[in-house]
Amino acid sequence: MKKILVSVVTSMVLLASLHAETTTCQAVSTVNTSITDLSKSVADQQALVSKLSDDIGTMADRILVMADKIVATEKLLSDTLIVLTGNTDLGSSSSSTTGVVLTKPLDGATVSKTTAPTIELSTSSAKYLLYASTEPTFGAGTTISLYIESSSSLDTSWKQVVSFAAANSNTIYMAVKSIDANNKISSLSNGVKLTLQ
Repeated sequence: MKKILVSVVTSMVLLASLHAETTTCQAVSTVNTSITDLSKSVADQQALVSKLSDDIGTMADRILVMADKIVATEKLLSDTLIVLTGNTDLGSSSSSTTGVVLTKPLDGATVSKTTAPTIELSTSSAKYLLYASTEPTFGAGTTISLYIESSSSLDTSWKQVVSFAAANSNTIYMAVKSIDANNKISSLSNGVKLTLQ
């Protein structure tokens, strides 16, 4: 049994020596250089992927800013369209090119909350649109418009004006648009500031 075991071990050593290659210091150095180059290449690729990720993040931020600007522009366009289509003086056959002046009440007057003031226009029209606003610019959301065709309809509408003003303050701004016999509407008159008492 010992002879067989020694024989097997000897055979293995001879076989291993036949397949073994001789390595030199140059070969080991070449392998080390290749491993170092591979390691550097992997590190460079990681840095490149990281930079690409940062660039994508920057691009996403710029896209969001651009989207916000597009939304703001679209809102501005829609607001402009609303103003233009709501302006009875632009291209409407139902609008008159004549103007009107609100001669009474006078600017700065104090008027009663219970009795409608006398309203006089520079035109002879008995029908008009009465605009009452909490702002001197008569902007959307701060203005009401009431159709007036007689002194009794003014008395009824005056309660709405007082109620509208009371919700904000005791100061109200008024202007009118006259309506002629052909139902053409004038441009907005001068505005007057009134104090309700």
